[in-house]
Amino acid sequence: MDTKKTTSQQLTEMNPVYYKGDFTVCGKDWYYDNIALGFNKIYYIVEGECVINIEGITHIAKPGQLFLLPINSIQTLYTTENNYVKKYWFHCILPCQDKDLTELIKLPYYINVKNMAYIERLLKRITKKGETMDLATKFEQKADIIKLLSYYLRVSEIKTIMVYNDYRMDLVISYINENYTSALTLDELSNLLHFHPNYFVRFFKNATGIPPMEYVNNFRIDKAKHMLLDETATIQEVSSSVGFKNTHYFSRFFKKKTRLTPTEYQSLALRNHVFVMQRSPDGK
Repeated sequence: MDTKKTTSQQLTEMNPVYYKGDFTVCGKDWYYDNIALGFNKIYYIVEGECVINIEGITHIAKPGQLFLLPINSIQTLYTTENNYVKKYWFHCILPCQDKDLTELIKLPYYINVKNMAYIERLLKRITKKGETMDLATKFEQKADIIKLLSYYLRVSEIKTIMVYNDYRMDLVISYINENYTSALTLDELSNLLHFHPNYFVRFFKNATGIPPMEYVNNFRIDKAKHMLLDETATIQEVSSSVGFKNTHYFSRFFKKKTRLTPTEYQSLALRNHVFVMQRSPDGK
């Protein structure tokens, strides 16, 4: 077996590094235009609103929303017409050996927090412990950051992030992640492990609970949800980009999984969370 760490091993060996953080009230002068920084930013909105544009997708950040702004992403941030926002924030990197967590897996840019008291307690502890240098406190801070990320993953709609102890499963999942836009077949996937297709289906289903091609399509739907937040994206473009060559089949499968057509999902997402930036883009 290749001695290089598998993706699963890299993810489970994540070692968060905290830089700085605080609870801040940002006014009308808070404005950052097309910045890209070498660390991740965590924002939790407590009061007011602000605009967060990440890689061309613009969100109105509202109270109760927790944002993860990925390392090296292009960002524009500013307050809305209310002219202020109160938020907890901190900067960190999430190294998994030679890559950051946000480079290994594609997470949504924000989640709607249900347990607000729990998240506020975590953020208060994380930012307060940033002022202390003793080793025990630093360990506690790392643990709190991991708890925050665990909550983020559980609340997220992304359902296909799995960690496998069997390197063979990790090989298959990594291959799917890298090639989902192409016309993957059962034979192609089973050949990765030199398995008969029937045996491969049983092996895969035993590890994930679902057949391999259903897993592939679920992964594609997760990617499509993110793409549909771009109001300029057509259903045909999204379908093709995530590996569905038949738009009608994509729409049927999307509705089966979400109970909404792609058009309905896009309209609802844009109406609730996204707007088109009308002024030239420019935010901690």
